[in-house]
Amino acid sequence: MKMPKSTNKLYGNCQVFSPDGILMFRCDAKKANWYLDRDLAIKLNEEPLTVQLTFEPRGLGNSNRAYGLIELENKCVKCGTEHDLTRHHVVPSCYRRFFPENYKTHNHHDVLSLCVDCHDTYERYADELKGKFAIEYNAPIDGEWDDIDDIKFRIAKNAITLQRHGDVMPLEKKEKLTNELVELLGNADYDLDELTDMPKPELKKTHGEMVVERLESIDDFVICWRKHFVETFNPPHLPENWDINNVTKLK
Repeated sequence: MKMPKSTNKLYGNCQVFSPDGILMFRCDAKKANWYLDRDLAIKLNEEPLTVQLTFEPRGLGNSNRAYGLIELENKCVKCGTEHDLTRHHVVPSCYRRFFPENYKTHNHHDVLSLCVDCHDTYERYADELKGKFAIEYNAPIDGEWDDIDDIKFRIAKNAITLQRHGDVMPLEKKEKLTNELVELLGNADYDLDELTDMPKPELKKTHGEMVVERLESIDDFVICWRKHFVETFNPPHLPENWDINNVTKLK
């Protein structure tokens, strides 16, 4: 039986104004109510929820950024559906987590809405680009590990992945990991719990960490991922003012 599709909203589009009446940014209701609950803002409107800060902020947020103030639509930027939406990080988190702090805290431009099906489809394209970076930057997808028997490492890695994510990963990927595990063990009679208890190597550096530390320009890397998303996926419903080359906000 097919599960009913969810209509979760990713964007609350609540408005937050400065004490001087300048629209600073949009956010979800949880954040807007955070200010209200602490008497840091007053409510100006119920729908859409609009609040005005009662204190002088250190900055004016996205007030000078056209993209940062628009009302974002709760629909997949690829197929346009309003169901089963997820947040897609244009620059994968495996890289962004190692960016300097000012990049990590200004990622509004690189979080887009995709439905579950479109998200899964694009990730296959993203894996191809990650593979190219693995070669270009000599940064293996599995990362850099302490020396260990390769067979034991692959057995433990597959077993852990299946144990943790087997119930939710795509069937095609689950079958691939399972078949690899059977091939490595030489039989199909195994216990995942026992395999995951095998001695494990220590990860020295992840693929993402190695790539980021070897980048000449983070801006160029960000733009590269944006171009890849647009050119391979051709999403027709990108938000207004979304721009591949908009990196000035990252400075």
